[in-house]
Amino acid sequence: MTDLRRHVPPLTLVWDDEVPGALHRTVDGTLVFADVSGFTALTERLSRQGRIGAEEIVEALNRVFGPMLTIAAARGGELLKFGGDALLFLFRGEDHPEQACDAAVEMRASLRAAAAVPTSEGRFSLSMSVGVHAGDIQLFLVGSPTRELLVLGPGASAVATAEKAAEAGQVVVSAATAPRLRPGSTRPRGDGALLLRRRRPHTAPGRPASAPPHRADRLPTLFPTGLGKYLAPGAPDPEHRVATIAFVRFSGTDAVLAQAGPQTLAELLHELVSTVEAALEAEGVTLLATDLDTDGGKFFLGSGVPSTRTDDEGAMLRALRRVADAGSPLPLQ
Repeated sequence: MTDLRRHVPPLTLVWDDEVPGALHRTVDGTLVFADVSGFTALTERLSRQGRIGAEEIVEALNRVFGPMLTIAAARGGELLKFGGDALLFLFRGEDHPEQACDAAVEMRASLRAAAAVPTSEGRFSLSMSVGVHAGDIQLFLVGSPTRELLVLGPGASAVATAEKAAEAGQVVVSAATAPRLRPGSTRPRGDGALLLRRRRPHTAPGRPASAPPHRADRLPTLFPTGLGKYLAPGAPDPEHRVATIAFVRFSGTDAVLAQAGPQTLAELLHELVSTVEAALEAEGVTLLATDLDTDGGKFFLGSGVPSTRTDDEGAMLRALRRVADAGSPLPLQ
């Protein structure tokens, strides 16, 4: 299970040491939500080349996202979520709002450099929109038999809203973040959104993010079981595969947090995640990831990945029916 450490945020590995038995914790930090667009056209073209195209797609992904991970880590950033083309980082420590904004600027530059490298299908237009929010960040580690890290609350909604407001190449900063930056760091757009003005970083890299601790006993409890067994031996060979994909969105978390508090929300989330895990296990469907959303989050489900069965489509539909029939403590779509 050692190789799974790269897929698990370090804070989850030390969660039980720092807040034993807790389903929830609040940290002061800055969230950076970066969404890269343009990969759909790239994957569609390269997928026609079969195995060779799949290998080239992996190379392109590594060329784009590898430097971003390095840049964030050098400034104390920790990857919390990797949802398709989007990355969610948490920056903590001294001067984390400035470090996070400078990381966003450097990641934008690294994307331009990566996009300049041609593929066998030529160059592709890649762009990135980024949202930044600093403040109290609500974290939840919930579910059974495996636990999922969920980033929720007003802070998560603020960074998701900022990213949605950002256009290609822009970094949008939440209103709560601007006062924590150096004077003159932002300018208002016509619609009121606050754009980060800088083109180059204003600070030197701070304290690098700590390396994930070796906790082989905890890793199996922090990663979906089926996916973990597939990835634990090492990176699989690149391939294109027919699969059935589904998203399940849950919402209403901000109101519960405001009215009933984090412990009540944590208990509802624990029930929800456990219910979804049981439904998926019964039908052999894989929980690929959970992701950030405004006033809630999303489950990303796969049938046919990592293993194929004779009725992947039917398995997904039956699993979703089980989730719907079980009754959710939060609204589902």
